[in-house]
Amino acid sequence: MRAADEPDTGHGIAPLPQSAARRPELLVLTSVRAFAALEVVLLHSLFELGGTWVNRLPAPIARVLLQGQVAVSFFFVLSGFILAYTYCEPAGGLIDTPRRFWRARFARVYPLYCLAFLIDLPRGIQSFLNAAPSVKNALGKIAVSGASYLTLTQSWYPRVTNSWNTPGWSLSAEAFFYAVFPALVIATKRWSVWRLLALAVVCWALPALGYEGLFHFRGHDLESANLQTLWRSFPPLRLPEFLLGVAAGRIYVSGQVNRIAKWLRPAGLVALALIAVLLGADLGLPQALVENTLEAPLFAIAILAAATSAIPSPSWLTSRPLLLLGRSSYAVYIVHQPFKFWFESLATRLGLYLPSPLLLVCYLCTLQTCCIGLFVWFEDPLRRAITARARRSVARTTR
Repeated sequence: MRAADEPDTGHGIAPLPQSAARRPELLVLTSVRAFAALEVVLLHSLFELGGTWVNRLPAPIARVLLQGQVAVSFFFVLSGFILAYTYCEPAGGLIDTPRRFWRARFARVYPLYCLAFLIDLPRGIQSFLNAAPSVKNALGKIAVSGASYLTLTQSWYPRVTNSWNTPGWSLSAEAFFYAVFPALVIATKRWSVWRLLALAVVCWALPALGYEGLFHFRGHDLESANLQTLWRSFPPLRLPEFLLGVAAGRIYVSGQVNRIAKWLRPAGLVALALIAVLLGADLGLPQALVENTLEAPLFAIAILAAATSAIPSPSWLTSRPLLLLGRSSYAVYIVHQPFKFWFESLATRLGLYLPSPLLLVCYLCTLQTCCIGLFVWFEDPLRRAITARARRSVARTTR
């Protein structure tokens, strides 16, 4: 999932320029997106294409490979951090106008989002026709669910959330985050970054504690598919993760990170260790709580530590190939499910559809190759064209 418009990561905690366009790309954060996107892909393909060999792995490793929902939480936190890094002034406030901000977000995410819908269209239509009692009923459901997907509103209603290209629900949540971001920045312009951080922590803790309470006292009620989808996908419930990222980004941009510089490395290392424990160990906690919420503050700490180089990173993590994988990670994230449908169809026609590690590797390699192509020849050029045309339009109206 793409987190921001221009820069994606960076090093050092020197004062930042006012212009977002001149802020350096944060390379470490660009690269790690590739691993997060892969985690989501594995969640949806590990057993279906790879077979049951995963069951022979040690339990902690198998659990880590199937924690794709946690990667979505990471993307939400990273999105908030990068948007704050890109669009917030050091003293608070928004660098750009809300209109230009929303236009840039549209150019970044929507063209590829629509392309994924078109790729998924045959599978979706076939699924509705097979499940509906009549063609008329199927067409009605196709129209309603398709409209919700194309308007980025599907995550507000659990019954249509997963109707089309399943990963699209997170873009529906992101659209909500984008809608509130300018107002959030403007409203908190005079706040200290620590007050904003306190608000983010409270907003994160309250629903988490509420879910934990419901799980223990009314656990069976939480097993319904609609309630699980609501907890996973409802945008206001995922907003606290985004807020944690925004608060961390504001700390970085404002220079207040220097006040905690000596604590940032140990805090970052502890955060990484706790993330590993939550991913790999069975602690008896509600799985939905672990997958959707619990790691968010740890992600915020780790992202801030990585951005400031408080956590040293190996040189290979910022190598050109890995950076390209990171930049194409949004394509991987949003296209992998419809791509899998066509991959399985082709493999079946060729008589090669036999779940195995080899089939999984072929899928991952062809998916990544196609998504690099989408990034280089579709996503990035179209984004640049849309934003350039918008700038020319603004220039003409201001003459």
